[in-house]
Amino acid sequence: MYFNGMQIVFTTFNARYSHTSLSLRCLRANLGGLHELSEIVEFDIRISPQVAAEKLLAQHPQILLFSVYIWNIMVTFETVHILRLLRPDLKIIIGGPEASYEYEENSLFQLVDHLIRGEGETVIEKTCRDLLKGNSLPKVIESPPADLAVVALPYEEYTDEDIAHRRIYVESTRGCPFSCDYCLSSLEHGIRTVPLDRLFPIFGKLIERGARIFKFIDRSFNVCTDHAASVMEFFLENQCDGMMLHLEWEPHLLEERLEALLRKAPSGFFQLEVGVQTFTPEVAERINRRLNSNAVENNIRLLSTLPSVHLHADLIAGLPGETMDSLARSFDQLQACGPHEIQLGILKKLRGAPIAKHDQEFEMVYNTAPPYDVLQTSTMCFPELQAVRRFARFWDITVNNGRFPDSSPLIWKDQPSVFNAFMEWSQWLYTQTHAVFGFTPARLGRLLGRFLTEKRNLSDKEVSAAIEHDLGASATGAKGMERQARRKQ
Repeated sequence: MYFNGMQIVFTTFNARYSHTSLSLRCLRANLGGLHELSEIVEFDIRISPQVAAEKLLAQHPQILLFSVYIWNIMVTFETVHILRLLRPDLKIIIGGPEASYEYEENSLFQLVDHLIRGEGETVIEKTCRDLLKGNSLPKVIESPPADLAVVALPYEEYTDEDIAHRRIYVESTRGCPFSCDYCLSSLEHGIRTVPLDRLFPIFGKLIERGARIFKFIDRSFNVCTDHAASVMEFFLENQCDGMMLHLEWEPHLLEERLEALLRKAPSGFFQLEVGVQTFTPEVAERINRRLNSNAVENNIRLLSTLPSVHLHADLIAGLPGETMDSLARSFDQLQACGPHEIQLGILKKLRGAPIAKHDQEFEMVYNTAPPYDVLQTSTMCFPELQAVRRFARFWDITVNNGRFPDSSPLIWKDQPSVFNAFMEWSQWLYTQTHAVFGFTPARLGRLLGRFLTEKRNLSDKEVSAAIEHDLGASATGAKGMERQARRKQ
């Protein structure tokens, strides 16, 4: 056979070892008769490009396919550069969101043989067969959306090692009904669903093999109510100890049927991530973000009270027209709703995203290196955004991780704004340490104690009791064990 002895290797650099690449598994599952000549080789981004190149070349591939994202573009480029020097005959293909837009001047694009734009499943077998035959192909190969009723599903590509030690990513829909300017999903139109009679048998097999934590990558899981409810019902009917579903949830939508299922589930069964992004009406309208503040607030308050739900809520700093004052109001409004964690991110200019249309009007200045985060705008200067970056980091280690549940609220006790009060702590902590990493719980507790007594004028007795209780509970108590397990997940 013309491809006898030739190998196809799918590879990527994940953010960490515990992550797995669903996209590589989708591609390999659709190789047809070439499947047994292929394999998946995954790395995390901390690996040396030379070591990655060595391991890839040890497979003696004829075709090498890289999945490229914002977090791995640099290490991918360095690895491909080495591979080009050592194996100029090697056919290298790239795909993924970071490779597929504004690619003409991209240095990585210049190094490779082909770029597959789109989902990839519909063209991957033919592309590999043509390359193995020596057929000529265009440098850019367009892949139309897959028919989710017939495309091969990727879940048998998960190994026993994956299931035992790594995250299992799954999907029940593709696409998003919204058109937020900062998101690449805005370039798609509508939602496609995977037929449930295809999904449930394979989900059942994953459960039988030991999978317990399922991270859905659906962009708006709860938008298609009947579909979402059926998926939730399946897992509730097949629940096992330690099972948890991670879902991206639209905060302005909470249909009664879905609420009933959330109430029915056992404690900690769902981890929901809700993207609020901003409560500033004119900013939301400007970026085409749907905003129903009353519905969002009411739903977050309700979700935060359900034992089955651990709720993450997201805000974005640096949106066009957002100011420090309006960001503070959004943060305070969200925090008052009681989500278990608030993730405050910085706006990123993803390649191809419509957010670029605001650059001139709002004097948006972005870092030219990944992750392309905004550095300043006409309404938020560079020092302000730097302060917000530190705020986000310190909120994560002081509040989100649950290590200081008694003492962290003392930071904003009797203060008119949680955001402004915590910003005082953030600025003070940075001034004292000139660091944002490297804080042990004990050290952070000592510094927090100093701030509360020196800057909030609280009594040593009250502060010491709160911090000692927090550190003791986080180290040995059930809450601490739960926190550590949740953060690991």
